[in-house]
Amino acid sequence: MTQPIRCFDGNAQPHDPFWRWVNIESEQPEMEVDGVLSQFSWFEDDITPKKFKDELYQYGKGGPVLMKINSPGGDVIAAAKMRDIMREYPGEITVQVSGMAASAAVIVAISGRKVQISDASYMMIHDPMVVVMMAALNIETLGRLQENLKSIKDGIVPAYAQKTGLSEGVISNMMTKETWMSAREAVEKGFADEILEGGQKTGSTFQNVAYVNALMNYGNVPEALLNQAREVEQQPVDVERERNIERLRVRVTDIRKGEEQ
Repeated sequence: MTQPIRCFDGNAQPHDPFWRWVNIESEQPEMEVDGVLSQFSWFEDDITPKKFKDELYQYGKGGPVLMKINSPGGDVIAAAKMRDIMREYPGEITVQVSGMAASAAVIVAISGRKVQISDASYMMIHDPMVVVMMAALNIETLGRLQENLKSIKDGIVPAYAQKTGLSEGVISNMMTKETWMSAREAVEKGFADEILEGGQKTGSTFQNVAYVNALMNYGNVPEALLNQAREVEQQPVDVERERNIERLRVRVTDIRKGEEQ
């Protein structure tokens, strides 16, 4: 089997889970997904998806499960496989978005029977893409990735349309434009079912370098998120994180100026 491709910076090793279980003895065990969806791609990876499925059935026992998501996105192929596994699970999975569910994380979030979002959180959808680091990819591999991405969008658009009631054309345009939604907008557009009041402040995500690195791939980050990043910058923090937040702010400002011209 091919060695998994590293997609995002971090200390994780291939096949490391990016989720953890808590309250596993309760009537509704909880899976926490906090951070990037897999630092290594699930492309040609048979081990990690099996681990995700095995643990879901082991701890969920076929009954209700609560999944808490706070993620800027990640490997879209992993998200697509997670969706398939979650949809096949016989019990009811409730998803709570606390902080952010962006990019690939939205695919996972809408796979729950019920989607709740805290009032300070955001959701974002865009066209599938793969961020590949430290990997030499040949023409054949790149071709397969391109085919996978097209196939994944072809599968995502109907899934979003089914969840929201919006037309596939509207969904496709929203993805192409990289659409960010506040909690209220996410419910209004049908991506979430209800708002949880007094939720986690999204600004806390900027304490995590991985979040900032992931957000560097996006061009329409809301001003409110950038303001929260600036607030975090006032605290004693990691130099690399500060530098990347400033790069993100400048990049988004430049993109917006270009759109106004």
